[in-house]
Amino acid sequence: MVQQNLISNIHTNESVKNDKEKNTLSVSENSEHQTKGSSCKSIRLYLSLTIGSLGIIFGDIGTSPLYVIRTIFADNLHPTRQQCIGAVSLVIWNLIIVASIKYGIFILMADNRGEGGTFALCALLTGEHSRLRARAKHVISIVSIFAASLLIGDGALTPAISVLSAVEGLATTSQALTKWILPVTVFIIVILFFVQMFGSSKIGLTFAPIMIVWFVVLFSIGIWRITLDPSILRAFNPWEAVSYLIREKQKGFMQIGGVFLSVTGLEAFYADLGHFGRGPVRTSWLCVVLPSVMANYLGQGALIMHSPEMISNPFYNAGPAWFRWPLIILATMATIIASQAIITGVFSLISQAASLGFSPPLRVIHTSKKVIGQIYVPAINWIILLMTISITLYFRSSGQLAHAYGVTVCSDMLITSILYMCVMRYVWNNHWIRVALFGTFLIIDITFLSANVVKFFEGAWVALLIAIVFFIFGFSWYYGQTLLRKYLNFYAQTTTLIQLPVRLGLSDLDGKLTQESKHEEFKRSGSLLLDYQTASSDDEDDDDDTTNEKINVPPESLTNTDTTDNNRLEFIDDSDDDNNIFRISSTGNVAFTVTPGLGVFLTTSSRHTPHVFERVLARIHALPEVAIFLKLEYARIPIVDLTHRLKVEKYGTDERHFYHITARYGYSEHKIHLFDILQLAATEYHVPVPVGHKITFFIPAITIRVIRKGWRTLPSKLVLSIYSVLKNVFPFGQKNLHLSPDHTVSVGMVVPL
Repeated sequence: MVQQNLISNIHTNESVKNDKEKNTLSVSENSEHQTKGSSCKSIRLYLSLTIGSLGIIFGDIGTSPLYVIRTIFADNLHPTRQQCIGAVSLVIWNLIIVASIKYGIFILMADNRGEGGTFALCALLTGEHSRLRARAKHVISIVSIFAASLLIGDGALTPAISVLSAVEGLATTSQALTKWILPVTVFIIVILFFVQMFGSSKIGLTFAPIMIVWFVVLFSIGIWRITLDPSILRAFNPWEAVSYLIREKQKGFMQIGGVFLSVTGLEAFYADLGHFGRGPVRTSWLCVVLPSVMANYLGQGALIMHSPEMISNPFYNAGPAWFRWPLIILATMATIIASQAIITGVFSLISQAASLGFSPPLRVIHTSKKVIGQIYVPAINWIILLMTISITLYFRSSGQLAHAYGVTVCSDMLITSILYMCVMRYVWNNHWIRVALFGTFLIIDITFLSANVVKFFEGAWVALLIAIVFFIFGFSWYYGQTLLRKYLNFYAQTTTLIQLPVRLGLSDLDGKLTQESKHEEFKRSGSLLLDYQTASSDDEDDDDDTTNEKINVPPESLTNTDTTDNNRLEFIDDSDDDNNIFRISSTGNVAFTVTPGLGVFLTTSSRHTPHVFERVLARIHALPEVAIFLKLEYARIPIVDLTHRLKVEKYGTDERHFYHITARYGYSEHKIHLFDILQLAATEYHVPVPVGHKITFFIPAITIRVIRKGWRTLPSKLVLSIYSVLKNVFPFGQKNLHLSPDHTVSVGMVVPL
């Protein structure tokens, strides 16, 4: 963090500097990346993230030697030496070209504030630096939602196939233990999802030593078995892979689906980027993971060439007989960790989806105060658990699951490649020749997808069905929110805060300039980098100055040391008829009465009145004596200090004020209590806050009414019906907000779509 004095930028003509004003906090671009762990200056933190990534990100791709070679030769139990060398060569060059070059070098470069995954590419393509048109951005958003849904579908399959393939090692020791494979697998899966609440940081550091031992064992067994037939090293010759496909023709093409399983963890590899950062991830891959898995694949190939009868389970047969039970236990632990990679990747995608407006704002818990990307999403955790157990009980073996595995991942990889090319062209402004050169990776992606699609009816439909369900929910929310914003912007009225007193008749039109001079802004908050704001109907701001480096000092009237009655309201006497008559504005179109008390209207705009305020004014024709428009923002630091918590702006006349308060919270602050905000505003800025039950919070309760008719509108009608249900469950969309039922009023609004 970098602390610095910020230049004052005060809107009022007369203001006095508060002696209690402190240096505000500014987070520079470098410190943001340091928080992400992508360019760590601390060697200790860098090593910690590198080791932790072994326990989180590389579990999936690191346990693929358990089933890849066996799957490739599932229909060929007597492979020749040339077939062994050719198949292993395909795996080796798949790891080099796709995993190391495409993802390790290129794809990891496309991060959005340190976050990776499909939505990171989407955020880049739909951001302000993108040269795409509005319609193209909508298409990119929809494609990104589908790609993320594919990865979530894979998230239900990965724990099942990984744990099953390891526990099936019990059958290699005794056939009597076969009946225990399913119960043990289900038990392990339940434990895996239960520990997610402790956070990926603690899980990663706990799992990392186990994965280090796992990779050492993989490397050691591989080197030992290579000595049986060193000619397997010919697999490093790329011509062996090409000639194998030419010789085997259709059979070789079908085996490409098994070869693809060696890189199925790559999308989680990219999606988990925010948990550890680009540097630690690359270091772990190149220095530990890649050498270990390559050596083991070569060792399994040499074993089959030397002893073809070992092909039934080449991984376990590659180890020494005395090490069989320890290897089964270690493999089971490693596959548990393998599932962690995809689970944390799904958490990251859901969090980004909610920030971009592609998903309802599910509860997100940040489990680390050092790395912003380490999160836990309870609802998604338990949903995936139920799906994983159901899939395990349905397929019952890793061999059957292998047919369902891979289709969603290779589809996601193809979409990722296309989106990355769009980022190169329309965000980074790379020449089309560079984009075309990267496009050669599409040939590999399309080949993998073609080889896996043929397994659709053998089980791949399950993963696609899960992906389609999640896509329908994500698209429904995105489509509904888009139409809602358009409707409210067209039909609902809002007023700029500076013009509000004129509209309400508190100031005449001739005094508009004088009124603008009464706008006072005072805050103790610095340049906090903000998280994405959830898409909302109130947000008409193009730029709300949230990142301007400035200090605005409270004026004299608000820094008066005499606070005898400053925090109390002079409420209206019910018997005073003069105060309870309707007030009619100078424009003649707003009539309202003033009621005693304080009203807090939640908003997402910094310059306009929220729709809930306009609704109360239009329907009830009454306004509280003091009105506060409260906006919540989320900074990209763990905790925001109280001295930097609030930004307070005062509007109105000398007789009546309106306040706009922006409250900022860090990503690890899970509970936001509105009374605490009001108490801080009263203490630090002398905002008149009453004591007792005279405080009311107004929140919107929008009801969606689907009015489309006819069979041609049936698809959109179904989508909007789903959105209507989701909107009822998540009416406002603020994260981690705790409201008091006794002080909360939901203001209804029916929106026909």
